[in-house]
Amino acid sequence: MLDQLRSYYSFLKPQSGVYQYMPFNKAPTTRSRTRIALITGACIIAALSVSALFVHPVEKARQYGIFQSTDTSGHGSIPSIVHYVQIKKDEKSVLKFPFSSFLNICAAVLYIKPERIYIHTDFSPSEISEASEKGDRWTKSVINTFADLVIWNPVHAPTFAGTNENQHIDAIQHKSDFLRWEALEKTGGIYMDWDVFPLRPLTPLLTTGFAFIGGRHYGGAGEQSGINGTINNGVFMTKPNSTMARIVVREQHAGFNGKWAANLQSMTNVAERLVPIPYEVLILDRTAFAPTHWFQDSTDPLFKPNEGKPASPVPEKTNSTDAMEIYEVAIKNRRRRAE
Repeated sequence: MLDQLRSYYSFLKPQSGVYQYMPFNKAPTTRSRTRIALITGACIIAALSVSALFVHPVEKARQYGIFQSTDTSGHGSIPSIVHYVQIKKDEKSVLKFPFSSFLNICAAVLYIKPERIYIHTDFSPSEISEASEKGDRWTKSVINTFADLVIWNPVHAPTFAGTNENQHIDAIQHKSDFLRWEALEKTGGIYMDWDVFPLRPLTPLLTTGFAFIGGRHYGGAGEQSGINGTINNGVFMTKPNSTMARIVVREQHAGFNGKWAANLQSMTNVAERLVPIPYEVLILDRTAFAPTHWFQDSTDPLFKPNEGKPASPVPEKTNSTDAMEIYEVAIKNRRRRAE
């Protein structure tokens, strides 16, 4: 057998410097040409298919279900609509706003420049009217100063949640959690608690194309309720009918167990699962929306007067749009305050 193989391959070796070729056996001409044509055609089709994938990779990925985002055409902006919730603690509650609420709504009008402002409330029209006429200075200021922008939206505060609607909702803050999501799912916009104060325009965030934008917050080193690292639901923004809003509205009642951080944790879990999907969720660092926390070691340095200490220097301002220059000015201002 080995001798036969050697004899066979000896025909392929050149002899005396002259290339020698082993002749092919004759095959049917038609069959060969047909086979060559089929192979060539298959190669051309494969090449065209591969090139098409490289030309439109994202579109092909979406077509086959790899990416499924809320808005695949254009990624529109989050609407510039501000939302607040103001509900009764009990049946005897009277509609009243402190100075901080007026400051909040003034800052929103100044920096956000909203198309309209919703106050979702279970106070009746007659109670609102009475407060606008007989309330204290700041109550009347909140109700009357921006009357052309503010829409009072009547709501019914929930009292039970849980898988079987058997978990009583005691805290007014938890009731507000449910109401804010139900409202923003329909119209979209920016939700703010009354103790949140805008300090700059939100347009750069609203126009990023993301359907939901939130920021993490921090409860301090002594915080033990599981809030640290969760998304702050005191300020967030969403497009109407976003995936995030639809899921939270659908699942928040079933996931509520009465614990203080229950809604925060479930909302964070949903958001983190949606992050990998393009343009669905953007989660910012805690310094974006909540640079402080609510314990004394954070609030006292921020709000209490510094007795016997010199006033902070007036910060240097810049109109530059260059990121490096803005950063340098911020560092310079911080150093001047430290001095």
